Amino acid sequence: MVLKLLIYPLAMQAPPFGDEQQYYDGARALSNYLRDLFAFQVPDTRELEANVVASGWFMPGMSVLMTPLFLLVPDASEPVARAYLGAANLVVLLWAVSSVRRHLGPGYAALVLVFPALLPSWVLMSFTAYGDPVSGLVLVALVAHVVGVLRTLRRGEAPGWREAVRLGVLAIAVLYLRSSTLPVLAAVGAVALLATVLLLRGALRWRALLQAGLAAAVFLVLLAPWSLAASHVLGARVVTTTTVPVSLAQTFGDEEQVCFGPCDPDSPTWFEPLRYSREVARATGTSEVEVQEQMSDFALRDLTRQDYARRAWRNIAAYFGIPANFLRYITPPEGRGPVGEVGERVAWVTTYLLYAPVALAMLASMFSVQRRSLEARLLDVVTKLCLGALFVQPFVHIAGSRYWTTAGPLFVIAAASFLRERQVRRREAPEPPERLAELDARLDRWLAVVQRTLVGATVAVGVVLGLMAI
Repeated sequence: MVLKLLIYPLAMQAPPFGDEQQYYDGARALSNYLRDLFAFQVPDTRELEANVVASGWFMPGMSVLMTPLFLLVPDASEPVARAYLGAANLVVLLWAVSSVRRHLGPGYAALVLVFPALLPSWVLMSFTAYGDPVSGLVLVALVAHVVGVLRTLRRGEAPGWREAVRLGVLAIAVLYLRSSTLPVLAAVGAVALLATVLLLRGALRWRALLQAGLAAAVFLVLLAPWSLAASHVLGARVVTTTTVPVSLAQTFGDEEQVCFGPCDPDSPTWFEPLRYSREVARATGTSEVEVQEQMSDFALRDLTRQDYARRAWRNIAAYFGIPANFLRYITPPEGRGPVGEVGERVAWVTTYLLYAPVALAMLASMFSVQRRSLEARLLDVVTKLCLGALFVQPFVHIAGSRYWTTAGPLFVIAAASFLRERQVRRREAPEPPERLAELDARLDRWLAVVQRTLVGATVAVGVVLGLMAI
């Protein structure tokens, strides 16, 4: 709380930056829609189409989160909006820490309170409308609940329907806040299904599979309004977002060929291809989504494996190596002034001092196997799968200084588990041996195989990408 109060002045006067404007506009449109409904007036659906769906690039989670603000304060000033976002992120942080404490223990909960919640750059990001920090908090809560479900399966029991509904709601919340988490959700679902099949038998297995189906149904029912609306507005099938083709073209393609040639130099970089695709779609009577896919194919047609690998390495370096860059972006139009500049430099240095050791330990954990206990194996598998799925982003999308915040809470869990394993192996912190029952022994064997496979896959990706870049 104290750090938030210290960081708030650095961002309080900052206008919406980049993608934030879309979330602000979407929140205002949703608040106007609700205001019309409460007044028994016919809502303006065109405003929703233009400002919530728009180009289909952004899931509406942050717009939904900001809707109460504009419903109560339609002309909210920048300091009010920033304060609201900071308070909302704080509430989600405390709830996520509570979930981690309940399922993973007070130690991990305390660590999440320290990292990323005490990193100045993360705190500043918590005052923004970007969904990355809050999605990371919901994701770590989802991971904690999944570990709780795996414990239930380990006891030979089926989860209850309330837990199934909770998992479905948490999963869709993560996706609505950050569409890049879709591979993570797929990985988590696969782990839960595999554990159900391996650990349960007979009627209990079928009951657990029904609960898994209930979680999936909740997820799909809550995703349907967005997917159907986006598909209708854009005239093409949209499941989550439409950014992948343009992202691939801008990140790995020939920038001079994205618009079947150079784009309009007077437009912002990311909106050049969007504007062009809309114009082509109107002229040809097709969907802008289809045009963007054709543009992407054209820009990528001469991409070599070496070029792809080198750009992917640059993305990976940006994903992990510049955690404090957004301190420069979220600023008042007239600048921060001398005091604010000193605060920015202090926040910059402090961020790196806290971030670097945790990030290095987390990366080391991706190349090691936790085997001190069955509980450690369970957590290791889940965190490796989730982090690996999150790290897909640099391979398909330009990376930057805000994307790590989604994975941040999992960084510290993976890092702490890795360091604990080192202590146990050096006999600095011995753990009591486990007596594994038949069910646990079977699970232990399977987890060991999965752990080694994940480590092997991580090494293989690094080696292959390195060889391709030569």
